Amino acid sequence: MKKLILALLAMGTIATANAQEPKSILLYGDATLYTNRDNALFKTTNWDANIGIGYQFNHNWTLGLKVMWGQNATKDSAGVKNTDNLYSVGPFARYSHYIRKSETFFWYSQLDFDYQGGYHTSGGDPATNKHTGVYVGLYPALGINVGRGLCLNFAIGGINYATDKIQSATNSTNTFNFTFGHQANIGLSKNFNCGHKMHSHHEPGDEVHRRKADKMEDEDDAAPKPKRKERNRDDDE
Repeated sequence: MKKLILALLAMGTIATANAQEPKSILLYGDATLYTNRDNALFKTTNWDANIGIGYQFNHNWTLGLKVMWGQNATKDSAGVKNTDNLYSVGPFARYSHYIRKSETFFWYSQLDFDYQGGYHTSGGDPATNKHTGVYVGLYPALGINVGRGLCLNFAIGGINYATDKIQSATNSTNTFNFTFGHQANIGLSKNFNCGHKMHSHHEPGDEVHRRKADKMEDEDDAAPKPKRKERNRDDDE
């Protein structure tokens, strides 16, 4: 068995190096690929790609839209290919926050609400087994700023609920999954400088150093100034 993860969270926030930049655009995505060939020369290829875009209102909250497209395909020894096509689209809400006063470590939780569906194709035959449903998922993740706008992201599962109904059937399937500790994802994200203001490049911790420098300047301004020595009028005379 051969499994290749092409990218997880391949694109990150379009903002400054700060992962929580108000009034900025968030762009993220991931792609996975799985291939396998058994002894009967049956080849299996599964892949999917996700992309999301949102607007970050303040240091914590982001709202946006995400889409997904994927295929689970099997080709037999005669070359006949059967494919299950999957798709989803829907809004998401993300809450992110730095851990204590750190400018390096942050966590976020994302809630997804998707309309999802799919259909089956075989060669040039018309699509069959069309199905649609709803997906609701919540998962937490940890982010680490490693420098030059790059972030590592770690997730260990979440909870989700989904419904699925085949158009030709009268009943639907309902599933609930709890994947904490059963699933782990490691991703890479990149922050780009743009948005409502153009900023120069920042390294993690620059915000802390700048605040300390500003504080020192404020203290210097607040310190009492030495009084100017008044000249003696007798000296003038």
